[in-house]
Amino acid sequence: MNKEAFGAFIAERRREQGLLQRELANRLHVTDKAVSKWERGLSYPDVTLLEPLASALGMRVEELLACRRHTAPAEESERGEEPVKNLLDISGDSVRRERRRSWQRLAALAGMVLLTGLTIWYCATYVTEVRESTVFLKETVDGTNYLYVELWDQGHLLKLRCGPNVDIDAVIPGSSIYQLDCRWNRRSHQGTVSACAPTGSESLGRITDAVFDEGEGPLFNLLMVYRSSGEYYRNPYGVGYLCDYTCWVLLDEENWETGTILTVEDCVSAIPWDLDSDGENELVVRTRWPEKPYTVYDWADGEIRESWPDTVPQELQEQLICIWEQ
Repeated sequence: MNKEAFGAFIAERRREQGLLQRELANRLHVTDKAVSKWERGLSYPDVTLLEPLASALGMRVEELLACRRHTAPAEESERGEEPVKNLLDISGDSVRRERRRSWQRLAALAGMVLLTGLTIWYCATYVTEVRESTVFLKETVDGTNYLYVELWDQGHLLKLRCGPNVDIDAVIPGSSIYQLDCRWNRRSHQGTVSACAPTGSESLGRITDAVFDEGEGPLFNLLMVYRSSGEYYRNPYGVGYLCDYTCWVLLDEENWETGTILTVEDCVSAIPWDLDSDGENELVVRTRWPEKPYTVYDWADGEIRESWPDTVPQELQEQLICIWEQ
């Protein structure tokens, strides 16, 4: 059925009844915009409105569907197929319209579910907080400054990119506690820090009680450096154990006076190795941090200096494997 012809027929019958679009709409409990769309041939009425629409226009449903007033019973019988066909057209249009509405409602529901899921994911992934922590390490990479903060309950280092208000030169890694305004990702353990101020408090370090069982050998270009591991305890964030690793020298052999030159806490393993190929062994430590798995300690100008390479040679990695990993 032609929508324009059907709409023109409705408009003509409405005017014959002396009704405005608004008045017809009120009788059918629809908007006047809906009536306007019918009369302009933009859409059909819903199939459930055909009977009340015909009644409001002073005709039978068959006449409305045939788009003409029947003047004789014979005409109705002769033209009976046309109203049925028109009814099927209107019904099909109503079904398609309802299907579109159903998809729109489904899409809106899916959008709400997606938005809710994204909100939950964002809140579960990103943390914005003011935390008090010791700074484990600071470094500058390609002109960008970073601070590393220990996440005690997760077994990770939190890598924070410094904002313009953070004076990295004033930050001293170690035992001092700082207040940091930061935002970070729980999954990547990376984020940013916008402010870092000392609290005036100090963090109490672990006390080592070394058991000398690792042997001795040349290290740091010193004649004899004794090495020991002790205070073994189960790794709370992985397999195996962690320990404290101590390097010490004999100051007075007659009185057995010793001096500790380096203690590394909570490490997996350690081994002397000439990593920079300068003919002198450094101490290479395998840490418990997946973000910074290696630390290298060297002796220069009478003091220990440390560096944090991203990786070490495969041969050295194999030497740092512990017995419980073999």
